[in-house]
Amino acid sequence: KIVVNIENRLMLQMAPDFAELPVMHKVEVFEYALRNTTGQDLAKMLWLKSANAEMWLEKRTEYTRSLAVMSMVGYILGLG
Repeated sequence: KIVVNIENRLMLQMAPDFAELPVMHKVEVFEYALRNTTGQDLAKMLWLKSANAEMWLEKRTEYTRSLAVMSMVGYILGLG
């Protein structure tokens, strides 16, 4: 079972008043949540939702391409 909002749960556990924190404190709480998770959620989700290795490779390739395209669009538009 994959908990999809584990990072958010960790952040609220550390700082229940997260929305009212100054930006620097929000960054610290966010970094804490990232340090305490594996970062493998997307990989696990793609694998578990695929019927076989071929479907997994196809989904991974689609995700990679869409991420690349959106990154280029963001760069061209000046979003960062």
